[in-house]
Amino acid sequence: MNVRVRLAPSPTGNLHIGTARTAVFNWLFARNQGGQFILRVEDTDVERSKSEYTDNILEGLTWLGMNWDEGPSFQSERLETYRQAVQTLLDKGLAYRCYTASAELDEMREAQKANKQAPRYDNRHRNLTSKERAAFEGEGRQAVIRFIIDDDRTISWNDMVRDTVTWKGSDLGGDMVIARASSGGVIGQPLYNLAVVVDDIDMAITHVIRGEDHIANTPKQILLYEALGATIPEFAHTPLILNSQGQKLSKRDGVTSISDFKDMGYLPEALVNYMTLLGWTPPDSTQEIFTLSEAAELFTFYRVNKAGAKFDWDKLNWLNSQYLHKMPVPQLTDLLIPYWQKAGYEFDTEADRPWLEQMAALIGPSLVRLTDAVDMCKLFFSTAVEYEEEAIAQLQQPKAAEALLAVLEALESHSTLVSAEAQKITKKLSKEKNLNKGLIMRSLRAALTGAMHGPDLIESWVILNQRGTDRDRLQTAISNLNLPVVDSAAETPSSEPPKAEAVPETPATEQPAVETPTVETAAAEVTAVEIPTTVTIITEIAAVEIPTVKIAGTEVSAVDISAVETTAAVEIPAANQQKTIASGEMTSSNEPEKTVIITEIPTGNEAESSIGTTKVVITEEPPNQAQQIKEQVISILSELPAYIGAFYQQYKSPLTVVGLILASIISLKVLLGIVDELNDIPLLAPTFELIGIGYTAWFVYRYLLRSSNRQQLGQEIQALKEQVFGKKS
Repeated sequence: MNVRVRLAPSPTGNLHIGTARTAVFNWLFARNQGGQFILRVEDTDVERSKSEYTDNILEGLTWLGMNWDEGPSFQSERLETYRQAVQTLLDKGLAYRCYTASAELDEMREAQKANKQAPRYDNRHRNLTSKERAAFEGEGRQAVIRFIIDDDRTISWNDMVRDTVTWKGSDLGGDMVIARASSGGVIGQPLYNLAVVVDDIDMAITHVIRGEDHIANTPKQILLYEALGATIPEFAHTPLILNSQGQKLSKRDGVTSISDFKDMGYLPEALVNYMTLLGWTPPDSTQEIFTLSEAAELFTFYRVNKAGAKFDWDKLNWLNSQYLHKMPVPQLTDLLIPYWQKAGYEFDTEADRPWLEQMAALIGPSLVRLTDAVDMCKLFFSTAVEYEEEAIAQLQQPKAAEALLAVLEALESHSTLVSAEAQKITKKLSKEKNLNKGLIMRSLRAALTGAMHGPDLIESWVILNQRGTDRDRLQTAISNLNLPVVDSAAETPSSEPPKAEAVPETPATEQPAVETPTVETAAAEVTAVEIPTTVTIITEIAAVEIPTVKIAGTEVSAVDISAVETTAAVEIPAANQQKTIASGEMTSSNEPEKTVIITEIPTGNEAESSIGTTKVVITEEPPNQAQQIKEQVISILSELPAYIGAFYQQYKSPLTVVGLILASIISLKVLLGIVDELNDIPLLAPTFELIGIGYTAWFVYRYLLRSSNRQQLGQEIQALKEQVFGKKS
């Protein structure tokens, strides 16, 4: 048999995802069977059908790769053919003119509703005489054409998806209208059910594949096939596409048309791949990515599900990303250019082609949809950069400005930049300038992109360098963000304190001497503490000498404040500071962050005051509120298991009883559910009833009919009463 299938969309809207999935199943089956895929546009609804919708349907199918073998044909061009078929049915006595007015139909429906009956036509004009017809026409009534449906008829077919399906004629709503109202003996415009049958007959359609929402039309159409003396085709009603709530996917759920999916940046290959999996399972259930041709080789309706298929956006996004990640760079660039142009980015598609391909190659592995490229590439097309808070924080880090200045200086000797050279620059600066490479890379990313996360930094730098944007952004980051520029040539202060300079003698108020108390802290041996020269002060002090202070086994011999102006107290954050070892070597502190308060205390000795000597008290700042809250939370969490265990031990008995009650209720519900399901199985319910009757008969005979057993039963009942109520004294 030469398989011929058809897709018959109605141009009353854009190509819907449901219609597109039906097209995919028709196409796959036709290719699997070596048959033909025919396109037919069902535009008999003149009021709602529009040419722009027809164009949208044809463009959408072409974009998806659903190439058709015949068509498109239009039902609006075949109206006379349909009228001839209606006349044939009238001539055979299988159809008739019905003059029932709209008001009469409404009255009939209201009466049926009041009697709790399903709405249906009562076939009142099926057997009108010629005199009655003439009377109605004399009143000026118009007549529709109705096809006779026998209420006693049973219609069955073997559905390729749903197996055997059976309908009763009485459930089809009465005699079916096949042509609209008209007067003067003229046949009105033929309706859907008749037109589709006539088309399928003329086009020799062998298999009708459509959504399950058409299943109620199938028994009516089978009757029309029979009435017109045609061969009935095979039917396959595919499952509906559902939303996340399990309801039919509709426009209320957002994007549903194929043109919308295209605008959102989905690839046709990925969308077709996903639609294939909406209701069909391949033989290898682990295979999820395949082309249309590969799917056609495997496709059968045996593996099409009966249940509805939920639309999963995450699955579609994943499939789309897989196709994008494997796409050749030139092809990906061609697809991205329209999105960049739509975003208003300025470039020359020919002159800038190598530069555009570099961007496509960079972001390709991160793309989920084509539209993602607009935001990802904004940093390459924009002249200015917008800094995120995290990037600003990075640029404010110590030595960040020094790293950026070093990069700017290194770029002076590079007219162009490639990836290998960019990597050499960062390695060289890290070694020569004694800068942490991670600091260089993070600061470079923050300055060039304004963010701390994004595509590969080196490749991004190279792309920006080709337009000279990298130098501008580095300079902007240094100048506009007020970064603390550090002189890399500054000498490390000497480990030995300078000699005190002579200062004018100043009278001082006599105060009692204050001794520096011993402060305990876990610290390594320190012989000198250096305070940077950037602290703001009021009174200039040439030197501060402090008697030896013992700090938990650590000896501090002197605190040297060189050329420092200070107020009564100077707060020095311990974090991110450098410790000066006796040898003068600088090392980073790895100790926990602490705050040290240095308080100036006059000695009260006029002679000592004249040479600028001051005693200093070093105290440790108490922990802040956040630290206290953190410790409380940790304490509560650590005690939580013990608390739960104690609670269970205290209320073990009632908790066990409650658990048993809940388990019993759940078990009973499950058992009742199983029994209900078993009762629906033929012959099983009568079997249970027979078992119950047999057990009842045995019980009556065993305990009631035999005297010895009656006496035994009475004794057992008496014993049970005594156990429950107690033995009477």
